[in-house]
Amino acid sequence: MSAEAAIFLVKAFHTAVFLFASSCILYALRCGILGRASRRLLLAAIAVPSIIGILWWLNGRECLLSSIIYRLSGGDRTQADIFLPDWAASRIMPVSTPLLAAAIGLVLWRQFTHRWRPRHQ
Repeated sequence: MSAEAAIFLVKAFHTAVFLFASSCILYALRCGILGRASRRLLLAAIAVPSIIGILWWLNGRECLLSSIIYRLSGGDRTQADIFLPDWAASRIMPVSTPLLAAAIGLVLWRQFTHRWRPRHQ
């Protein structure tokens, strides 16, 4: 497999992971605002972006998939690592971290004040 094909596949996977983690954050935020949630799904929705954030932090505040892209491109840091505009890609962590923190805060507030609404089945 050529380096360009490998870079394309890693970028596609990176974009898919970003979209999945973003949907997890939005689901957790929705649960915190509305007070309705499937407990297991909510736990997973909080755990997935949290684990990604911990891995990002442990890797020197750089995404593991970005590191792979840079290695495949011969160290070229100008190579885009995700199928997003540069201005959006550079703001992923500064935007998603406070949203996840707000979601966790709302969920905990709902949990400790017992303000959960029953889930409609």
